[in-house]
Amino acid sequence: MIYSDKGNFLKQKTMKYFEENLDPAEFIRIHRSYIVNITHVKQIQLVEKESYNALLHDNIKLPVSKSGYQILKEILEK
Repeated sequence: MIYSDKGNFLKQKTMKYFEENLDPAEFIRIHRSYIVNITHVKQIQLVEKESYNALLHDNIKLPVSKSGYQILKEILEK
C-alpha cells in the first residue's frame, strides 16, 4: 500500500521499482516492506537491543531494519 495525504493506494509496482524511482533525497527504504518520506520522520525509537522504529509526525510507528537504521540515522543527523 502507498499511504499519502490524498489517500491510500494499492501499489502496482515492486518495492525495488519505487526505491529506484523515488527521489533518494526525500525517500529512503527503512525496511524490506517500507519506504518513507524522511520529512515525515520525527524520531528513531529504540524498541529493544538493535531493534528500532521510525516515529512519524502523525505518531505512526514503522519498523526499521539494521541497514535502514544506519541510513536513516545518517540523514537525520545532517
